[in-house]
Amino acid sequence: MKHGFTTSFDHHYAFPAHSGDLLGAQRSAARELGIRLYMSRGSMDLSVKDGGLPPDSVVQTVDEIMADSVRCIEKYHDDSYGAMCRVALAPCSPFSVSAELLRQSAILARQYHVRLHTHLCETKDEENFMLQREGIRPLEYMARLGWLGDDVWFAHGIHFNDEELHLLARTGTGVAHCPISNMKLASGVARIPEMLALGVPVGLAVDGSASNDGSSLLEELRVAFLLHRLHASRQAPTGYDILNMATRGSARLLGRDDIGQLSVGKCADLFMIDSRRLELVGCDQDAGSVLGTVGVRGPVDYTVVQGRVTVRQGHLVTVDEELVAREANNKCRDYLANV
Repeated sequence: MKHGFTTSFDHHYAFPAHSGDLLGAQRSAARELGIRLYMSRGSMDLSVKDGGLPPDSVVQTVDEIMADSVRCIEKYHDDSYGAMCRVALAPCSPFSVSAELLRQSAILARQYHVRLHTHLCETKDEENFMLQREGIRPLEYMARLGWLGDDVWFAHGIHFNDEELHLLARTGTGVAHCPISNMKLASGVARIPEMLALGVPVGLAVDGSASNDGSSLLEELRVAFLLHRLHASRQAPTGYDILNMATRGSARLLGRDDIGQLSVGKCADLFMIDSRRLELVGCDQDAGSVLGTVGVRGPVDYTVVQGRVTVRQGHLVTVDEELVAREANNKCRDYLANV
């Protein structure tokens, strides 16, 4: 929230045995902070011994995953207008889950009218893995399992070919663009100018702490603008296009028409930056593009979620930041000391 977020989607897919109600813990934290939350009941069922990537300790059976997915949806998903908490079903990725888990997740999601999310086409290694294992490209594999439609969005989406981009557009299947993560991991450059031109739903995301140590939406806006200027020149999205991607575009991925824009009847979610800052002199001449073209370093001045001030003068309102940082650092040190 200090860097432009008013709604957070978290792709949580590791559920170690005896870890308790992890989504419940997320919900409690979000309530304390005052942020709007879109949780995911993620999942993995292919461990290393089964030809997947994750260790045995964090995988579950399809039956276990489906049962807990139903529990999470029924307990936490709120489909009302202005809801502060919703749930998506989100198997981790094609190389850490089985076809049966993907198929059953799609069936359950449509039964409960919730959304579907996973990683897809992030790396060439993933593409080669799917070609070797299944004999088809990743998107065709997902399509065969029911994973196309306007209730589906994929993270990254870097390595789609021309035909696949048109398929995404025709079906309304979305892409969460994560430029900093893609650059840090040297995964490639997503074809965002072409996606936007075709009408593919595109939102802006920061990925997770394993591949984006800053997790600042403001930084993501600036980097997205510069990356595509470098890569696509005149065909690149403008600063305002990137802002639109981060707001209306991201809301569309989440299937929400009550957030993502400032207009009558929408939720009062916004952040504010004092334009009188010295580094922003002259920026009022093109305020819609400034977050991409100039960028803002550091926290915003105010964030408001559901009409409630959650960040004031750059600081979280509801928690002691110094105490939280100290406790988190202590937990990190304790963990690393026992690895």
